Amino acid sequence: MTERDIVERLHGLCLLADRLRAPSHRHTQEDYVADRDEIRDHARRFYRDLTGSWPGHEADAAGPARRVRPPVPTAVLRHRERVRTAARTV
Repeated sequence: MTERDIVERLHGLCLLADRLRAPSHRHTQEDYVADRDEIRDHARRFYRDLTGSWPGHEADAAGPARRVRPPVPTAVLRHRERVRTAARTV
């Protein structure tokens, strides 16, 4: 891994951390937890790529399982479809 790769991956992690928003009326708790877990997963993979082992695990361990994102509510899907349809008709 070159220094350029390290810089790019660290910058990507910083951007993910900057976009993390606390739960509020616009951001649900589920979205917050999913985004936080995504940052954690990226940081752990970056650590593994640098050191060759998972943080807190033995080198031959398989590593943490990927977290599944929560399902998108159907109301959000319907809204997205309405926006797409409106954009096509204009």
